[in-house]
Amino acid sequence: MNQNVVRYALTPKDLHAHIFQVELTLDNPNPLGQVFSLPNWIPGSYLIRDFSKHIVSINAQSCGKTIAIKKLDKNHWITQPCDASITLQYELYAFDLSVRCAYLTNERAFFNGSSVFLKSVGFEDNPCELVINYPTSKMLGDWSCATTLKLKSKDEGFEVYQADHYQDLIDHPVEMADFTRFEFEVNKIPHAMTLTGQHTTDIARLRADLIRICQHHIDFFVSDVPFDEYLFLTLVRTKAYGGLEHKKSSSLICSRKELPTENKPEIDSDYTRFLALCSHEYFHAWWIKTIKPASFHALNLGRENYTEQLWVFEGFTSYYDELSLLRTKLLSPEQYLTLFAQTVTRVQKSQGRHKQSLAESSFDAWTKFYQQDENAPNAIVSYYTKGA
Repeated sequence: MNQNVVRYALTPKDLHAHIFQVELTLDNPNPLGQVFSLPNWIPGSYLIRDFSKHIVSINAQSCGKTIAIKKLDKNHWITQPCDASITLQYELYAFDLSVRCAYLTNERAFFNGSSVFLKSVGFEDNPCELVINYPTSKMLGDWSCATTLKLKSKDEGFEVYQADHYQDLIDHPVEMADFTRFEFEVNKIPHAMTLTGQHTTDIARLRADLIRICQHHIDFFVSDVPFDEYLFLTLVRTKAYGGLEHKKSSSLICSRKELPTENKPEIDSDYTRFLALCSHEYFHAWWIKTIKPASFHALNLGRENYTEQLWVFEGFTSYYDELSLLRTKLLSPEQYLTLFAQTVTRVQKSQGRHKQSLAESSFDAWTKFYQQDENAPNAIVSYYTKGA
């Protein structure tokens, strides 16, 4: 296999229109016509999302001349036969505030590679290089870039990152903003958290609590830690919640009230919710990113990947995300039992538990759990809560 580097360059082109511009350069393309594709879903979120719908324009060039590029289906394109280097240039709309896609405004830029970077079919195992350009506006404040991609070089206005292959490239979300960043070590492994958005967080307390949680998980799994650094990327909003796991990082969204402040000495239910979220996504670094269902070892991001075991991987993680807070003495036994009782109550109140097994809930996540309607409480059971 040709091991030439697949080169990408990403530019926040129009912050007000929420447009990223991406250039992809591929040497030695398939001379019969090079195929490119974009994933239809992101690992950890089991729903076909059709990320290609956000591409608003695409063109191809070779040797300084425009060449034809044709769409084959919703997420595949092919260029005309060409035996010289090809450069694709495309623009995509980025205004999804969740942890699953991409977002661009004059306040921040965020993206997952699965919704942004086209794959060069046949070159999936080639190393990749990514140039991230900063916005040129001087009115944005002091933006920085946070990601666990390997940094190759850094200059004024841009940074260059490397990835071992395409799958590696898309498993490191990127945050660009004027964020708060703090660092800590656990087992001599560097960790960090960024907080994007307005907040009055007691950083010292949050750092100390995260250290206890991370140390618990490292001790729990005993085996080698599957990362050499870890990053929590956190977006702070007035009212929001969510998280998504990655191999060396996690993307989080929390409400401002869920962060600790110096005038709130007790760990209340709001802060508990945020710590449990951090615990949950960090646990996933072992339990589904490293230890995973057999069907997840070679994911096909173009279609659904079915498994009956999500209840094991999400349910067990949900169980330990709160139990670890008890074991690290962040929660009292009374606080933990209250949370556990709430989980049991949610399961018992759901009539869907009589209609759907945990294996069925896992298998049908694509069409039922992630696409709930008004009848969902009567028809399905959560593989998170019942699995816990």
